[in-house]
Amino acid sequence: MIDFVKGEGGGNDFVLTPYVEGFNYAEVCPRILKRRYGIGGDGLVVMNGKKMIFYNPDGSNVPFCGNAIRVFFRLLYLQGKVGKEDVLETEAGAVRLIYNDDDTVSALMPEISILEKKDNGVIVRCGVPHYVIPTENVEELNVEVEGAKLSNAIVGRNNVDWFKEKEGSVFMRVFERGVEGETLSCSSGIASMSFFVMEETGRDKLEVKTIGGEFETVRESSNRLWLTGEANIVFKGRVPEGEDSWEKKNLLI
Repeated sequence: MIDFVKGEGGGNDFVLTPYVEGFNYAEVCPRILKRRYGIGGDGLVVMNGKKMIFYNPDGSNVPFCGNAIRVFFRLLYLQGKVGKEDVLETEAGAVRLIYNDDDTVSALMPEISILEKKDNGVIVRCGVPHYVIPTENVEELNVEVEGAKLSNAIVGRNNVDWFKEKEGSVFMRVFERGVEGETLSCSSGIASMSFFVMEETGRDKLEVKTIGGEFETVRESSNRLWLTGEANIVFKGRVPEGEDSWEKKNLLI
């Protein structure tokens, strides 16, 4: 039996499961994360102590996911395994996190840098690469179609973020590689976009709205940002393992 926890941060939802030596997560996670047939989710978090290993729904392993590490921290805090402020490990390096009194979780995001300027935006890295594009018609944008076109802007592929200033805050939508579609929010994308806006305007704080929720970013240093938003544990369960359950019952096809 495989134990799991379902969690979400800003509508970006994940399946969290303990690390098991020798288990092929890359092969299994596309089935687990397939909506309506499996548990469903935007990513799989493999929990190895205080280290996160992250997989996309297509089975690709990526070094970082900002919402996932915040959800992982919330779970460990509820389990009494970390304090209100602690450090977790990712394949992109250590991440400092804080559990706040209003039940939000803050993360000091990985170092951010602008990799390349494009005609309509910039490529920014915050653990993973994002193509950040100012867009006036962000609400009407066909994210699935445009994202598929623009997610190959660099070798190894990239996520795509569109944003615009709106009523004192910034509204953003995102296409995530590996998910191959729109997610309701993306912390590394929010941090990448915020860094770009802060560099352009000199601001050190932004309120960011996404389809899935609201976030706050605050500049810590020249290339680091704090990101704060909701991170929730939704439910826990157990998936039966083996041919007699997954394959015959078509649970994970």
